Order: sequence, then C-alpha cells, then structure tokens
Amino acid sequence: MTMTIHLPPELEDTILQYAARSRQDVSKFVLQAVEEKIAKARSIDEICGPFAEAAAATDVSEAEFDRFFDEAREKAWQERRGTTPESHRR
Repeated sequence: MTMTIHLPPELEDTILQYAARSRQDVSKFVLQAVEEKIAKARSIDEICGPFAEAAAATDVSEAEFDRFFDEAREKAWQERRGTTPESHRR
C-alpha cells in the first residue's frame, strides 16, 4: 500500500537526518519507525490485557483504579527520588 502523509517541516528534517545517519532510504526508515511503534503498542496491549480483564471482573470502579494507580505511581516516583515519608523518619 502506498500512503501519503503531510509532515511539519521540522519533523521532515529530523526524519531525513536520522535516515541519513542510519544510512537508510527514507521510506525504509519511516516504515521501520512505524513498525517499531506498532510493536510497542501491541506489547503494552498484550501485557495489560489480562490485567484489564481481571479489573473488569471486579466491583472496583474506574475512578478507584485511577486513584490506586496515581498513588502507586507517586509512591514509586518518590522512592526513586528518596523522598518517601519513610525516608524522612530515618
């Protein structure tokens, strides 16, 4: 299939530079980039799929899941920075 896309000039310049650096034809470079993006998205769907199914089978609301993940993400971020409440008690 042939597809035409319109790119902002800055993005076009960046693509040309990256393709040249990797010594690839621009079409092949763009195709590879799109394939990689789709592969990553597919991987995330495959990883999250079983969790999403399990979550759907519970009585937990979407808002409760959102709150749980926001709190877990915040805790992980603080732990990486060494700023958890536990670190202040030492």
